[in-house]
Amino acid sequence: MAKIVALIMAAGSGERFSGKGPKTLFPLLGVPTVVWSARRFARHPAVDSIVVVAAPGEEERIRSTLDDHRVGKIARVATGGPTRQESVRLGLETLDADCGFVLIHDAARPCVGADLIGGVIGALSAGGAVVPVLPAVDTLVRESDGAVDAILDRVHISGVQTPQGFRAALAVSAHRSAKAKGLTSSDDGSLVFALGEKVKTIEGERTNIKITYPEDAPIAEAILRAAFAGEEA
Repeated sequence: MAKIVALIMAAGSGERFSGKGPKTLFPLLGVPTVVWSARRFARHPAVDSIVVVAAPGEEERIRSTLDDHRVGKIARVATGGPTRQESVRLGLETLDADCGFVLIHDAARPCVGADLIGGVIGALSAGGAVVPVLPAVDTLVRESDGAVDAILDRVHISGVQTPQGFRAALAVSAHRSAKAKGLTSSDDGSLVFALGEKVKTIEGERTNIKITYPEDAPIAEAILRAAFAGEEA
């Protein structure tokens, strides 16, 4: 049976967060962010193994952090690149030949729930690419020179989350093609879409926030405290 591997992206610099080191090592309720994220996949019965992608020079620190917190199913800690897209590509290149599906997830989303992980996996049975989305709730505008330039119709606008699920071979092809063509995107599903492949959407989770700025940390802690209280440090 084709294996499902979670590819956890923990190679970001965290400059918008604090500029004092990887935000994926920032403690939330005393537990590093990357540990919270990796645990969610390690404890999901459908996930076979986990590959964590770390920034160059941070591999051993990430590995020891995961070991210290007894995170299971870790296959390896891979070395990332200068951008998220390159880090994902490098991580994909380390997948074993028996990997059938890959779930690409940002470690900076530590509050992802088991239902969302399962939903992405379930939707993969009907297609080769699945991304969770949330419809936009704010009014959307386009700015120019410090003023509103246009009002955008939000009816068909959604924000994309992770984990995003793909047939492993499709994800590899999309990233290799993007590198060859010089195509860049902050989103893996967009690269698959650029190949002309259908990208299925499912409903995301409002609590699956991404830690980007310092003020996001206490919000994440409140979510984790409510949802995962009692997990060992």
